[in-house]
Amino acid sequence: MLLLILLAYTMPLDSPIMEEVEYLQLRGLFDLPSMKPYDTEWIISQVDEILITDIILNDIDKKTISYFSPLLVKDPDFSYLVHLAGVYQNEPELYGGYFDERLGGKIIKHVKYAHGMRFTRANEIDSLGPTPWNDFQVYLNEGLMRLDFDKVMFDFGRRDVLLGPGDMHSLLFSPDRQAYDGFFMQIPARYYEFHGIFTVLDAAESRFLSVHRLGLNLERFLKIGFSEAILFSGSLEPMYLNFFLPYYLAQWGGDRDDNIMWSIDLQLRMFNSILYAELLIDDYMYEDDPNNSHPHKLAYQVGLKSLILHSLIAKVNYTSVDKWVYTHDVAANVYERSGRCLGFPLGNDVDELSFSLRYENKYGVRPRLAIDYIRKGEGSIYVPYEEEGGPVNPPFPSGIVEKIFEIKCGVDYTFKKRFYIKTDVGKVYRYNEGHISGNDHDEWFFDAGLWLIL
Repeated sequence: MLLLILLAYTMPLDSPIMEEVEYLQLRGLFDLPSMKPYDTEWIISQVDEILITDIILNDIDKKTISYFSPLLVKDPDFSYLVHLAGVYQNEPELYGGYFDERLGGKIIKHVKYAHGMRFTRANEIDSLGPTPWNDFQVYLNEGLMRLDFDKVMFDFGRRDVLLGPGDMHSLLFSPDRQAYDGFFMQIPARYYEFHGIFTVLDAAESRFLSVHRLGLNLERFLKIGFSEAILFSGSLEPMYLNFFLPYYLAQWGGDRDDNIMWSIDLQLRMFNSILYAELLIDDYMYEDDPNNSHPHKLAYQVGLKSLILHSLIAKVNYTSVDKWVYTHDVAANVYERSGRCLGFPLGNDVDELSFSLRYENKYGVRPRLAIDYIRKGEGSIYVPYEEEGGPVNPPFPSGIVEKIFEIKCGVDYTFKKRFYIKTDVGKVYRYNEGHISGNDHDEWFFDAGLWLIL
C-alpha cells in the first residue's frame, strides 16, 4: 500500500541525503523531476515504490534505502525535518554551524503549506546574506501555500529553485541562499513536464524575473527541455506573468529592452550512467551587419555521472561561459540579484572542470576524491559590451586569467541512519590571484563536518 504522505517542504540541496538520492537515481530506481530542491514527498514516494515492488536489490541498495527511514515516519497532517550541522575549515580558518528546519502539512484537501528557516553562526559573516545579529544570520528559505490537484501544482510564497540537469547549479537559474519570492507552477505529466516561475528580485527597484520550461520525458531514458527566462525592470509587464506566452515575441511586440535568455537541456540515461548537457543562448547575432556588430553571448555545460561496478560513482562536469553573458546595457536588467549571478554562480568569462569519485558500500564508510580547476577572466557581468567595446571575439578567458586548481580526498561515515560525518584534506593552488600577474601561492586545507537529521 502506498504511503499517504503529503509534504510540501523540500529537501535542502546540501543535505547528505541527496547523495543517497543520487545513487538510487544512477541505479535507475529513482525518477526525479527537473526542478530542485526536490519535494520531500516526492522522495518518499520513490522509496515507497521500491519497497512495494518486486525489485531485486543488492546489499548496497538495501543499505542506501535504509538511510531514508527517518523520512518514512512523518505525519501527513504535520511533520518536520531538521538538519543540524557543524563545520570546520583550517585554511582560511572558518568554523560554525547551522540549524535548518522544515515543516509543513495539509490544511484541507488539495491545500498544503510549507515553512523553512536556516539559522547560521560562523566566525565570518556572509556579506551577501541577511543582516546579522550577534554573528547569527537567519535565512528564510521557504514559506508557501500549495494548491495540489495531482496533475497541476501551484506554489505561492517563497522557495528555492534550481532549474536544469546540473546537481548544484544551472546556467539559467541557480539556487539562492535566501530563496525566491513569487509564484510557481508545475505540471508533471507522464511524458512531458511544464514549469513556470515568477519572482520579484527587488521590489524597491521593481526588478522581476519570469521563467518557463517545457520538457519531454521518455520513460526515464531521455529528457529534453526548452526554457525561456526574461528579467525586466520598471513597469510590470502583464504578458510576462503568463507562462503560456513566448516572452521573446511579447518583448518584440511591446518594443521593450529586457534581458531575455533561452536554454536547451538534455539528459540521457543508459547503463547506470546519466549524460547531460545545457546550452544557454543569451544573445546570438543572426544578422550580419558590419555597422552594428555585437558578440554572441553563449554558455554551455556538459556532464557525465556513472555508477561503475555497482559501487563507484564517477562524475565529471565542464562549464564554459563566454564574456558578456548575463550582461545588459540597462543596469537594472543585469542577470543578478544582491551581488550574485542568477545563472552560473561564478558569473561570466569563466570555465570550470570538475571531477569526483566516491566509493559506495554497505558499511557506511565511503572514501572519495574530488578535483576542480577554474579559469576566470577579467570580464564582469556588470560591464556590458556596449560599455567596454573592444573586439567582438576576445580571447577566452580574457585579460590576466586567475586560475584555481584544487584537489582533495575525504571520507564520509554514516552512523545510526541519522548522523553523517564528512572530512576532507587537500591542497589548493592559486595563480594570478586577483588578476595580478605572478601573484601565485598554494595552501593545504582540512575540512570536517557533522550532520544530524531528525
